[in-house]
Amino acid sequence: MNAFIASLTFLTRIPVPQRDSLYDPGIFSRSTIFFPVVGGIIGLVNGGLYLILGAVLPVHVIAVVIIMVPIFMSGGIHFDGLLDTCDGIFSGRSRERSLEIMRDSRVGSMGVIAGIVDILLRYSILISLPAETLPVLLIAQPVVGRWFMSVALHLFPYARKEGGLGQGFNQHKKRLYIILSTGLTLLMVYFPFGLGGLGIIGLAGIASLLIALWVAHRLDGLTGDVYGALNEVTEIIFVLLWLAAIQNLSLGFDGPLSWWESI
Repeated sequence: MNAFIASLTFLTRIPVPQRDSLYDPGIFSRSTIFFPVVGGIIGLVNGGLYLILGAVLPVHVIAVVIIMVPIFMSGGIHFDGLLDTCDGIFSGRSRERSLEIMRDSRVGSMGVIAGIVDILLRYSILISLPAETLPVLLIAQPVVGRWFMSVALHLFPYARKEGGLGQGFNQHKKRLYIILSTGLTLLMVYFPFGLGGLGIIGLAGIASLLIALWVAHRLDGLTGDVYGALNEVTEIIFVLLWLAAIQNLSLGFDGPLSWWESI
C-alpha cells in the first residue's frame, strides 16, 4: 500500500496520507510497479471529462481541457521535465553544462519550442481521433506514458553523480518491478484494444527506447527531467500511432471490452 501511495505522491497532486516511510528508497523503487495504475487514474478523469463535456461543448474546446487537466493533476512535473530536457540536450554544450542547464529553473528557447510542439501535437491528434475511440484512448494514453517511465528508471543509470530527485527510484530497482509494471500495462490496454493495442504499445516502446538511448548516450544516463520528458514523448507517440492505425488500417477495439464501441 505504501508503494502505491508513494507513486500517487510523486506523480500527482492528489491529496494522500503522508507517512515518513513513503520516502524510503526501497518504497520509492517499488512504487514504479504502480506508475501505470496512477496513469490510469489520470486517464479515467480525462475520459470521464470527455464523456461529460462532449454533450455540451465542441471537441476542439474539450481537447484544450483534457490537455490541461493532466498537467494540473501532475503539478506540471512531466511537462516541465520536457522543457528542461530539451533546453539541455539541444544546447550544443558539454554533458556537464547540459546537466546544469537542465537544473536551471528558467526556460530557454528550445524548451519553449518543445512545449509548443507538445501541446500542438496533442491538440491536433485529439481532434482528429474518432469520437467512439477517444474516451478509451484518453485512459490508455497516460497508462502507457507512465509505464515507459518505469521502464526507463530500471534500464538506465542515473546521470547526476551528486544525486537528485529521480535517484530514489533508481537505487533499489529490481527486474520484478518492471515485469509487474509491464504486465499491468499490457492488461489495461489489451482488454479494450486486444492484440492490436499490444502491437501499438510495442512500437511506442521501441520508439521511446531509441530516444532514451540517445539521451542516455548524451548524458551518460538519465535524470528526473528526462523521465518526465519520456512520459510526454511516449504519450504522444502512442496516440499518434493509433491515429495512423485507425486511418490506414481501420484498427479499433478488438479486446474483451470491445462492447464499449457499440455504446
